[in-house]
Amino acid sequence: MVKRKRKKVKKDKVQYKLGDGISEVSFKGDDALTAWKEWVEKAKSISGDTMGVQTFTGSLYEMLAQHGIVGRIMGNSGPKETPGLGKELEELNTLFTEPDFSKEQMNSLQSVIDIIFRHGKEQGDLNPRNIRFDGIDKIKRAQGTATKKPVYGHYRTPKYVRYRRIVRGKEEQDAVDKTWFSPNKGEAMPPMWQAIYGDGSKAPFDGVKGLAHILTKGLKMLNEAEHSITKDGPVKIEQQGAAEKAYNGLGEIKAMMNAMVKDDEFTTSKGNFATTRARTRLMSVPISTHTNAESQTVKALLGAIGQPGRIDDFYIYISRRQVNHMAKLAGWKPPEKEEVKTSANVEVRDWRTIMKVIV
Repeated sequence: MVKRKRKKVKKDKVQYKLGDGISEVSFKGDDALTAWKEWVEKAKSISGDTMGVQTFTGSLYEMLAQHGIVGRIMGNSGPKETPGLGKELEELNTLFTEPDFSKEQMNSLQSVIDIIFRHGKEQGDLNPRNIRFDGIDKIKRAQGTATKKPVYGHYRTPKYVRYRRIVRGKEEQDAVDKTWFSPNKGEAMPPMWQAIYGDGSKAPFDGVKGLAHILTKGLKMLNEAEHSITKDGPVKIEQQGAAEKAYNGLGEIKAMMNAMVKDDEFTTSKGNFATTRARTRLMSVPISTHTNAESQTVKALLGAIGQPGRIDDFYIYISRRQVNHMAKLAGWKPPEKEEVKTSANVEVRDWRTIMKVIV
């Protein structure tokens, strides 16, 4: 039989449960986990003061969890209170730090992505850039009042600051960056919008891309993950139909069985197939998949259909009974016994016959 070299396991692989087995997972491309950690760190580092909301003592991360509280804090009519991302942020943190590759987690991730992109419609009211405020239009010093007009994204415009300082006599923080607000929907880029939809080019969320980008990357990363099923949590081939599924659906197992049934090493002295020896051979080496169909076959044997990622290689645990069944599928038959010759059909030749010289 051909000797197979065991693949080297990357040191950065992490073990996760996959169906009934244990997988050492390696991720392709950019590390979405690192991107998520950087995003959380960035969001938590941005204070209310940095965002131009002096009375908010929390961070941008906390504001996102509440999503819509800005107007209430501001003390004016503000926007209508909108659903926060608190629950979703908790679920995302679990998914990125403790992924279990379950269908439930994948559905949860897809649900958050759907919510974010649904809220992110250019003219949508739930898009942070479209949060509506009663902005200051014309200041009437004599009357101590001001006319108002809608402003989107942020309320701390230059006119708002001037009104607060001159008319109301308040010590007011400077106006925010002019890109954070707009008289029109779909144009402003306030910090909350940057944190969700930004490309990392604007302060204060510069250097870190928005949540929408990270989640899309995360979903792709999970779907393209490569699983190596370990010897400690192998694919079990024990139940009825498992041997046939493995033999017909996994090329390397089929090739190994086909070779063993033709190898005298796997026939016992009594003429039986050496199931124990074959079982040891099958269980001692990692087996590779070569197609997506083979990966799906392994997932089916693991009870992991629908879970993300591709099975790259795996160990198996198989019963002797199932080995014997696979041997039959591979065409194994007991060797034919030699016919025992009797005196009736055996020519008797003694030394005199052998030494007889024919003239």
